[in-house]
Parts: sequence; structure tokens; C-alpha cells
Amino acid sequence: MSQATAETSRTRILAATCEVIGAQGIASFAVKDVARAAGVTTQLLYYHFPNREALVAAALEYANERAPSVNLLQGEPDGTGYDALRAALLAEFDDAPAVRSLNLLWNEVAASSAQQSELHPALERVTTGWDQKIAVGVLRGMVDGSLRTDLEPHLVARTLTCAVEGLSQRWLAGMMTTEQARAALDLLLSSLRGQDDGRALGRMAP
Repeated sequence: MSQATAETSRTRILAATCEVIGAQGIASFAVKDVARAAGVTTQLLYYHFPNREALVAAALEYANERAPSVNLLQGEPDGTGYDALRAALLAEFDDAPAVRSLNLLWNEVAASSAQQSELHPALERVTTGWDQKIAVGVLRGMVDGSLRTDLEPHLVARTLTCAVEGLSQRWLAGMMTTEQARAALDLLLSSLRGQDDGRALGRMAP
């Protein structure tokens, strides 16, 4: 098997894992269903991933790498750090099937990690990486003045990712619409704004 072919089949398997876990839940999903959805044999799946835990951990990494809040953080060349951070985080709430699938996988793994301790290291690693990337986005906004300069980037990043996770649970459960989830997150983001067009917005007294 060539490296390119192996990488393609691996990617198909991970995408299928997100879809199947999103539909069946992490506790009841079957490896054979993932193989069927990916269009590969179970033998090939086990060639890439020796067990269910390895498959779920890799799927979580896959979902994180494709998360809008990670991939859109760079923003537009002429945009501000606040603009990029806002666009990236709000994009986590989208009715596109691919976005919902990634959210479903993340929530399933997070909810199951308390009972399945073998999932905790992967979840902790990916969550820490997510927090760090958001912290860089916050720092960028502080440097260009679009976010308040009295913020602590890592604390703000954790607050924002926790907010996304909490809102995501209600959104996926149908308790909030996409617009409501975005509006709630936007309210939090607006409290962090700094200089914008020469005006100080949302600055808190020391």
C-alpha cells in the first residue's frame, strides 16, 4: 500500500468514525459500521487503528484539526484579532452536516470520558491544544487593540472554549437554535472588546 493510498483510506475511516459516532453514540457504535461507511474492510481499519480506543482518539484529533474555531483563527489579512476570533468561534455553530458531525463526536467523547478513563488522555491533550490556539488568537487581539489589554489570554481562552462546549450541548440537543447559540456566544465576546475605530468598547474599570 502506497503512503498516499494509506493516508486517503485513513482519512476516510476517521471521517466515517465521526459520522457513525454522531449517529449511534460512542457506547454503541460498531467498528464494522465505520468500515462500511468508509468503504473499507475491517481488516484495513484495524491495520490503521488496533482497537476502538485508538480509533476514537484519532477521530477526536481529526475533528479538532478540522474545527472551525481552529482553522478560521488566522482571519482576513486586513481584519482584527477580535474579528478573527469572533468569526472562528461563531462558525462552530453551523447547520452544515460536517460541522454538526464534528461537534457530535467531541460531545460524545467528552461525555463518555468520565466512565471510559482510556479516553481521558486524548481528550485532555486535544482540549489543551484547543485552549492554546484560542489563547494565541486572544493575544493577537490584545496586541492590535481589538481586545482589552487587561485580559489574561489563557484564562479567556478556557472561558471561551468552555462556553462553546456548553452551548454546543444545548444546540445539538435542539434546545437552542443556531442563531440563539451564536447570539449567546457573541454576548460574551462583546464584553472582551477593546479599541475599535478609535472607541473603547466594553472596558472594565480596574
